[in-house]
Amino acid sequence: MGQNILEFMRENGIAVFAEADRETGAVHIEKLGSLESWDLFQQLVLFSDTDTLCDSTRSQFPFQVLGQGDTGCLLSWLDGGRAAALFFDCKLTGAAFTKWVRALDQRVRQMYEPEK
Repeated sequence: MGQNILEFMRENGIAVFAEADRETGAVHIEKLGSLESWDLFQQLVLFSDTDTLCDSTRSQFPFQVLGQGDTGCLLSWLDGGRAAALFFDCKLTGAAFTKWVRALDQRVRQMYEPEK
């Protein structure tokens, strides 16, 4: 899975990928680049816990997007009590951003689907 995450990050312009597992209490972090602002990462990952990160995505929507300046975070609720937080810098706005982030959420979910 580690290599798949790094390839996924390169292909999608993701600077930092964090996966939280509520059952183990662990957060796995991969970093490939830098961000304009590290505030979201600090608030959601460094100064938080797995329960908070996993619960922040629980809503009627399958994902949540947070932003600060050009830095964004896609939080995706995954099966098995896990959440993925993807941090990126992005200049897209409006409908183009919405389309991109929905596709990104689908791609991250596909990484976690069992192989057939």
